[in-house]
Amino acid sequence: MTTEFDLTFCFKGSRKYVQGPDIFDAVVEQLKQEFQTIKQIKYTAYNMLYKNATMYITRKVVKADYPIINSLISFMDNDMKYYVVICENKSEIECSTEYSEDIVNSHSKIVDETIAFKNVLDDTYVEIVVSMNKYFLNQTVKEKGKWIVTKFDFFELDDITDIENKEIRVELVQNLSNKLTKSLLYLDDKLVGYLYFSLIPKES
Repeated sequence: MTTEFDLTFCFKGSRKYVQGPDIFDAVVEQLKQEFQTIKQIKYTAYNMLYKNATMYITRKVVKADYPIINSLISFMDNDMKYYVVICENKSEIECSTEYSEDIVNSHSKIVDETIAFKNVLDDTYVEIVVSMNKYFLNQTVKEKGKWIVTKFDFFELDDITDIENKEIRVELVQNLSNKLTKSLLYLDDKLVGYLYFSLIPKES
C-alpha cells in the first residue's frame, strides 16, 4: 500500500532548485504525523528538484512505477522499514524566501578536519550542517566547482530536534580525490549521523 502527499516549496534566495535539506525537512514534518518512532533515516538525492513534489510512502520501491525519482528516503518505525519516494510534479514553485549563510560562515571555526558552530539560528539541523560542510570544503579543498549534498543518514530523528544553543560539529573522515566526501555529524559530543557531498567540477 502506498500513501501520497503533495509538498509545496519556496526557493531559497536566488536559487532555482529546491535544496536537499528543504526536501528532507518537509518530508519529516509529514512523517511525524504518520509515525511514532522514526529511526535509521537515510536521505539520498538523485535528481535536482525544480518544481513542487509529491511524496509516496511505501514498503517497497519499484523504480519503474515512477517516471523520475528526485530523492529517496528510508527509515525504520517499530521494526518495520519504509521508503519515501519524492517525485517532481507539474506544480510550479511560486515563492522565494531570503536565506543567508553568512552567520554560519562567519561564526564557524575550522580546526584540521573539523568545523564547529555554536548554534544561534532558528534553522534546522540539516540546513546548518549542509551550510557548514559546504563552507568547510570551499575553504579547504583546492579543486574548483560546486559542492552539493548527495546523502545524509541519522540514527534517530529525536537526536537532531533540540539544537538551540548547542555545538554542532562536522568532521571530515573520508575524501576521495577531492570529489566525494564523508563526514561525521555531532550535536554537542554525540554522534548523530553522516553527511556525504560531491563536487560538480567548474566548466573551463
